[in-house]
Amino acid sequence: MTLEFALLLLYVFLSWWGHWHGEPQWNGLTLALEDRCSPYDRGDYRYPQSVEAEVIAERGLYSPYTDTWFDNPRETDIEHIVALSEAHDSGLCAADAETRRVFARDVLNLTLASPSLNRHQKGARDAAEWLPAVNQCWYADRVVSVKRKYDLSVDYAEAEALSSVLRTCTEG
Repeated sequence: MTLEFALLLLYVFLSWWGHWHGEPQWNGLTLALEDRCSPYDRGDYRYPQSVEAEVIAERGLYSPYTDTWFDNPRETDIEHIVALSEAHDSGLCAADAETRRVFARDVLNLTLASPSLNRHQKGARDAAEWLPAVNQCWYADRVVSVKRKYDLSVDYAEAEALSSVLRTCTEG
């Protein structure tokens, strides 16, 4: 049986189960297909440039994705750990404008990355499509924390990818 077929069977079963027993859950998050319930407009997720200073003040000029320390803020991009369009399709499409703005500037969901990694490697991908080369436990934990905070859903492939990482992590 292929992974895709197994995921399809799981989806069908969980959809049936959710219909009769409430929404299926994984790790405190609703399991659901991504749903663009309203058009995505990047302008709905504006944040001030000053958030970069907040991230730097909290964590330094460090990118956990590559375990890299930068010499200058101009070498970095602000990176949304749960990408804005991913969050939109995972439930923020139904949120009000203020919630979207708060999400866009929430330091819990922000880190620094090299422009190349941010724009060309990770982009708007979720955990099923991209994982950092290092600090995967931190990344998976942060994705789950952000999605819980904003009551965002995870799709089945994303839940499986996050589960695979989290199974390898140790406390402390």
